[in-house]
Amino acid sequence: MSSFLSSLGYLFNMLNILLCLLVLAFLFYKFHKRKPAIIILVADIVIFLTCSTAYLPKYLARQLEKQYPPFSISSIQNNPGKIYIHVLGSGYSLDSSLPANARLGAVANSRLAEGIRLYRSIANSVIVCSGGSSEPAETQAEVTKKAAILLGVDSNRIETLTTPLNTMEEAKALVKLTGADATIIITTDAIHMPRAIKFFSAQGFTPFAAPANYRAAPEKRTGIKWWPSLNNLTLMDVVLHEYLGNVKGKL
Repeated sequence: MSSFLSSLGYLFNMLNILLCLLVLAFLFYKFHKRKPAIIILVADIVIFLTCSTAYLPKYLARQLEKQYPPFSISSIQNNPGKIYIHVLGSGYSLDSSLPANARLGAVANSRLAEGIRLYRSIANSVIVCSGGSSEPAETQAEVTKKAAILLGVDSNRIETLTTPLNTMEEAKALVKLTGADATIIITTDAIHMPRAIKFFSAQGFTPFAAPANYRAAPEKRTGIKWWPSLNNLTLMDVVLHEYLGNVKGKL
């Protein structure tokens, strides 16, 4: 069931949904079922307009992002023990000719930047880089570690988890490294943070949240704000991924 939902997650995106409805409407029309064809076509248009304009995607994303505020250093400065800053994995390039920071995707760089911000402010901190690879190549964790070193992090204050392929596996790998009593800070996208906290809490941690890469924060925009945009469809995909992930986590 878990692998089925993982595969479904890659297919379950707004573009595929819209295309499937369009094909379905065409098939009904072709077989002289005009009424259901029109209903499906109208539904397809409504879904497109609803999800490609900013209002619904931004609203749903904001409901996830506002659950955890930006991390305040003061909330953890009096902790005398070692503090693990877990930078969760994301996309990266397999092109080894690029410097490590250039191999990280925009999301991964945003998470790492937040992790380094905390590292520089917390003297007893250790950065944990995680993420495996389905290819016979360097893992996400190894590339992230190299990028962190390039950006000034002491290599002696970095740990790597090279096997996890998703957030649940990252949580399980970290508890094996540190034990559930460790003080940890999770650094991931603000929209992903509620689901990440659930996974790490399920392993016995009491994690702190350090959200990064806000997608629904208010921004100054020019032009017509209600005009359809592929960026809004992409944001809706992320929202769907998070909610589908929550369903998967309960199974």
